[in-house]
Amino acid sequence: MNTKDITLSDSNYKKLLNNDNYFKHIFKKTEKIISVVFYILKNTDSDKKSETQISNIASKAHFAHENALRTLEVKLATSKEVLEQFAQALVGLDSTLRIAGATNLITPDVLAVVVNEIDIVLRGLKGYIQNNTSADPTLLFSTSTQTYQQDDMATTSPRTSKVRVQRAQGEATLSTGGDDRRTRIRTIIEAKKEATIKDISEIITDCSEKTIQRELNAMIDENIVKRQGERRWSKYSLF
Repeated sequence: MNTKDITLSDSNYKKLLNNDNYFKHIFKKTEKIISVVFYILKNTDSDKKSETQISNIASKAHFAHENALRTLEVKLATSKEVLEQFAQALVGLDSTLRIAGATNLITPDVLAVVVNEIDIVLRGLKGYIQNNTSADPTLLFSTSTQTYQQDDMATTSPRTSKVRVQRAQGEATLSTGGDDRRTRIRTIIEAKKEATIKDISEIITDCSEKTIQRELNAMIDENIVKRQGERRWSKYSLF
């Protein structure tokens, strides 16, 4: 066995806790989603009719987080079963949230943001489940990312396409398709009443804080949102 083979083998037998891409883009993103879900539940007016539904959502969110924690202790080469259980827990949370949306317990805009973020995690998980014995786990995200961007890259120059692929591999993020970023920002501000750029970037993770700042500036110019405070202390709210 040569040195390269040893290195590849080692990467498969490290715990997912030590896989930077998994920890940052799957586990930490899941924690943010769970935090948002509980924030929504905390700020949802409930009655006896909806208490059971809220309790069910909270239970599903706890279960998803417990499964996320379990994945950190497994090794990439033997992670398939645990990752599948984690994915099933997320699907269960997603389904419960959609039912809550159908009964108007959660507003459509807020629901759309949360289930979209869950979908991003599930797509990333699918890459790990299908490639859990892959020699290079750092490339698992780039495969999904390139799939999303394929049509767009077809209309660009080869050099631009190459840059986009490299960026996708370096950042290991998943595209959100045709979602309107501004709508998502507005939804988050509406849910939180007031939000900083950091608050927004913790939920919308597929773009930089500078991009969010540009969107917010445009929304201020259009009298959609207003700003209080200066620089990093700025808070944004709807008119």
